[in-house]
Amino acid sequence: MDLKPPTMNYPPRHGVTLALIARDEASVIARCLESAKSIADELIVVDTGSKDATREIARNAGASVIDFPWVDDFSAARNAALEAATGRWILVLDADEYLPASSARAIRDLLAETGDAPRAFHLLNKSSSDDGRTGVVGKIVRLFPNRPDVRYAWPVHEQVVTSLRRANIPIHDTEIEIIHTGYTNAEVNLKKQTRNLRILDSFISSTATPLPMAHFLRGGALLDLGRTAEALECYTHCQSMLFSGEALHEAAMVRRATCLADLHRFADILLLHPASPQQQWHPELLVLRGQAELMLGDPKSAVTHLNLVFESPDAPSIPAYDPVRVRARAILLLAEIFKQSAPSASIAMLRLVKESLTSGCKITLPDVLALPFP
Repeated sequence: MDLKPPTMNYPPRHGVTLALIARDEASVIARCLESAKSIADELIVVDTGSKDATREIARNAGASVIDFPWVDDFSAARNAALEAATGRWILVLDADEYLPASSARAIRDLLAETGDAPRAFHLLNKSSSDDGRTGVVGKIVRLFPNRPDVRYAWPVHEQVVTSLRRANIPIHDTEIEIIHTGYTNAEVNLKKQTRNLRILDSFISSTATPLPMAHFLRGGALLDLGRTAEALECYTHCQSMLFSGEALHEAAMVRRATCLADLHRFADILLLHPASPQQQWHPELLVLRGQAELMLGDPKSAVTHLNLVFESPDAPSIPAYDPVRVRARAILLLAEIFKQSAPSASIAMLRLVKESLTSGCKITLPDVLALPFP
């Protein structure tokens, strides 16, 4: 009897080049390259000045390594990888990211289905320290055709969307996940954000009219560095450059609320009102509004906003957020509200949060409705 598992009959490979840039990533780059080997015919690593064994590890994994001097411009390094790529498709990963096996299979199936159609794809980038059970999820283009008119722009938080749109290449959403571990280490994150802030400051000062996104990204670096008041100024300036209802306008509003909560300016949070109905507010804004209402002595309004969190869609949003942890935060605030009037329900909420964070399963509206309220 043949007890071997059945062979998956996938079509031949579709000419995929894995393109990544790296510097001093010896501890993680092998994992990244190994995770993509089943779908990538070509591995290209652009090294921007490693002093550790990054180059040797990459070569041993079968990658072609290109030395590229660092010029404070991520797009320049990315584009060096694209110039060297020979595959029909480009898959972009960072060295501190990896593809789960299920994602690699999904990409293989996706490209087989796509054929020769010129398309690009959003993948879901999840910053996670627990193998993807929880994590902040962002939608980002990481799979696209290899064409000379598709290149990266922006010196930091680089992207190919502008060139894809210029080339009339449609971008399709997918549920395929990349696991990103680089921002889960606080010390590493501080170093990255210090670097990002330096690059953004230089970019903004050298640009006659910086785009709103530049101020939004600068706010993110400042917020992570604990410079909250400065971050608030950036987000406020970003929002002032946009019309109400625009995605980035609403995103800057969410981050303004984050800064105001950190600064204990809860009354100012109540002055923030997105153009969309409350049911469509960003989940983080609903939580922050609920927190503000609670701190200002209006638990009834707090409960109204916090309950809406569990009706929010889980689609990736700007700013990116962790749906598991956002819902856990909402339940923790509800537990505080009901601690005196419904202690059994409050205790059940705390248990629900623990189970959610342990399992990685987000808390749902039925979970909330099943709590033992009197």
